[in-house]
Amino acid sequence: MTAADVSAPSSTAPGPLSFAGRTVVVTGAGRGVGRAHALAFAARGAAVVVNDLPDPADGQDEGADGAEGTEGAEAVVAEIRRAGGRAVAHLGDVAAPGVAEALVERAFGEFGRVDVVVANAGIDRIVRLREVTADVLTEFFRVHVLGTWALCSAVWPHLAEQGYGRIVTTTSAAGYFGLAAALPYTVAKGALHGLTQTLALEGARRGITVNAVAPFAASRLAADRTRSRPEMYEAIERVAPPASVAAVALWLAHESTTVTGMAFEAGVDAVGRIAVATGDVLTVDGALTPEDVRAGAALLTGGEVTVPDLGAADRPLTRRLTERAAATATDRPA
Repeated sequence: MTAADVSAPSSTAPGPLSFAGRTVVVTGAGRGVGRAHALAFAARGAAVVVNDLPDPADGQDEGADGAEGTEGAEAVVAEIRRAGGRAVAHLGDVAAPGVAEALVERAFGEFGRVDVVVANAGIDRIVRLREVTADVLTEFFRVHVLGTWALCSAVWPHLAEQGYGRIVTTTSAAGYFGLAAALPYTVAKGALHGLTQTLALEGARRGITVNAVAPFAASRLAADRTRSRPEMYEAIERVAPPASVAAVALWLAHESTTVTGMAFEAGVDAVGRIAVATGDVLTVDGALTPEDVRAGAALLTGGEVTVPDLGAADRPLTRRLTERAAATATDRPA
């Protein structure tokens, strides 16, 4: 497939966002947020590959958002087909060797192309600091980071060859701001920020955009975390449906959307950007001392912050490096 096989964005004019003729792969799509993604894409014309884990009887009892794989994935596919859409199920753990490649091959075998990937698979549970072990950290990294990387790596050559693609990863506000009793989850989600940014940089010249969505919505993950406070989860279910998250994922995945390297928290019928920012910079004429830092603490901790451009090559300290290097170069003997 070549770039000529992929239609250019038809229009940025107002109107429904259509995915007719596009193929979308969604992982962890058997329930919760992933299911909402799959249904929303199909409703707007996309052919959807619904991925989730195999049945719990096979030894894996939790998919993204805690979905029971066979029942969840097959049920979502059946729901899409009843509504007149096109979908197939794929069962497998995308973090396992060869599974992501098989998932992409299934998409090509059924629909002949892949245009959009939504890496939604994830796990969560309450883990207090002293309960964290290397095995627990590895488990969370394997699902969130390795699974996302494996899927993106498997589909990347196809997207690059056709000169077009949309990738949506799934991070969390907890990965940016922290969350008590969730160290493995927050560290893994924080790592996805760097993964998303780097893929966005590499995809920019290939027609591939890569952005992240941070769900704030009813899901099995949210249910597990609020198990001791059922009234809180009841409120989440009532006012924060997964459809709000899907709306943002669809916008990011559409051909008319060209933003890349960004993350958006979505839920409660609202959306806002979340980002890593740089603050005011304290500079001194000579060598920086601890006392200098103490004297400038108010500036450093209470000043303005700005979000640098993708790649952050032009940020305060890189500019200072350039300025200082230029100044010292003129002082060197010829």
